Amino acid sequence: MCEGELKAYMLFSSSKGNAAYVKCGKDEILIDAGVSARRICAALADIGTSIKNIRAIFVTHEHNDHINGLATIAKYYKIPIYAPYLSAKHIAECQPETEAFLIENDDGSCVSLDNMRVCAIETPHDSLSSVGFRIDLGGKTLGYATDIGHLNEKVEKILLGCDYVVIESNHDLEMLHNGDYPAHLKRRILSRRGHLSNSDCASFLPKLVESGAKKIVLAHLSENNNRPQIAYGECRGRLSAFGINVSSDGCGGDVCLSVALPTGAVKII
Repeated sequence: MCEGELKAYMLFSSSKGNAAYVKCGKDEILIDAGVSARRICAALADIGTSIKNIRAIFVTHEHNDHINGLATIAKYYKIPIYAPYLSAKHIAECQPETEAFLIENDDGSCVSLDNMRVCAIETPHDSLSSVGFRIDLGGKTLGYATDIGHLNEKVEKILLGCDYVVIESNHDLEMLHNGDYPAHLKRRILSRRGHLSNSDCASFLPKLVESGAKKIVLAHLSENNNRPQIAYGECRGRLSAFGINVSSDGCGGDVCLSVALPTGAVKII
C-alpha cells in the first residue's frame, strides 16, 4: 500500500498548457509541464506542496503545451525529466537547459520510485513520439491518456482496470465542423493521430466503469471547440444510458465524473 498520503490533481488542462500532480507517500511527481515554471510553482503552493518536493517529471510528448516550463524548472530545480526518446531529443535541442536531466522513457518503460511505479505506454498522436501512463500507487492505479487520436489496444492497456482515470475529451464534433479553424487543422484534429472527441470518449466510459474505474476526469478540452458542460453532459448521458449512476462530488454513485479546467486544480484522487 501507499505509505502515506495519496492524492492527485490536474493543475492545468487545455491546448494552452497541461500539467498534473501525483503524490503517493513521499513520492511527488508531475506529468507534463506545459505552462511557465512560475505558474506551476504557484499551482503547487495552492495545493499545499512545492516544486522542491517533485522527484520527477514525466512528459507525454514534445508539443509546447506539454513542455513549456521545463527549461526553467531544469535550470533552477534540476529535476529528472522522463520523456520518449524522440521527444527528449527535440526537447534537448529546443531547451538546452534540460539536456542533462532528460532520461529516455519509451513505450514499455517503467520507473519505480519508493511508493509508485510509472509505466509509459505508446499513444496515437501526431508528435515525434507520445505516451500515456499507468501508475501503480501501491494498491490503487491511475491511468493517464490525453492527446489520443483514437482508442486502440495500447490506450485500453493504459486505462482499463484503473481506479482513477484521466482521459481526453477534446472537442465537440459539431463545434469543430462549424468553427473557424482552417480545413487542414480540422483534418488534423479529426485524424487517428489527432485528438479524441467527446463522442468517442463518452462511448468508452461505460467500459472503463465496468473494468473498475471509480473516478474519471475529462481532460485537454479545446477552448475553441468544446465547453466543460458539453463534454460533461455527453459523457454523463452515455453512462446513464448504460444504467451507471454518476456523481460529480464524489459522494455516492457508481462513478465520479469531473472536468479538468484550463487553470485551477481539479481533484483526481
